[in-house]
Amino acid sequence: MNKKLLTLLLAAGMAVIFVATGLHAGTEVSDTITMDYNQYKKRTKKPPKTKFIEFTHKKHAEEYKISCGDCHHDDKGEPLDLKMGDDVQKCVECHTKLAKPKKKKGEKKKKKDIMVLEHAMHGNCIDCHKEINIKDGDPKGKKGPAPATCKKCHISLKKK
Repeated sequence: MNKKLLTLLLAAGMAVIFVATGLHAGTEVSDTITMDYNQYKKRTKKPPKTKFIEFTHKKHAEEYKISCGDCHHDDKGEPLDLKMGDDVQKCVECHTKLAKPKKKKGEKKKKKDIMVLEHAMHGNCIDCHKEINIKDGDPKGKKGPAPATCKKCHISLKKK
């Protein structure tokens, strides 16, 4: 076999592999996602006080009909046009500050830094849940069907 033909076949084979890999690539999403962001923080000597939050991804997408872009957004806060299986970054990939800044004595309350992972996640979940609860008839948005208070999501590990 001549060298040109062999090189051409090798290049075509590599192209097929890259295209097939690109078509198969994407994010496999579990039905339920455990929000364990402690893995990104320095471990402390104390065990966690609450259970890790279990986010029902499939239920939100299928049963509640929430589109991917309602939660996943670009750097300007605009919804991304995503479909199930598309490659998606985790929150922590962009919201890289892993600890809230300490408030100094006498300092005025600042606007929450959205780059802090905790603020981004709370804002995304709680704002949406409050909106649902308000539509359901609760004027403050905290007592409806969607959990919007600390203890409804952050369940204590202490034995009662």
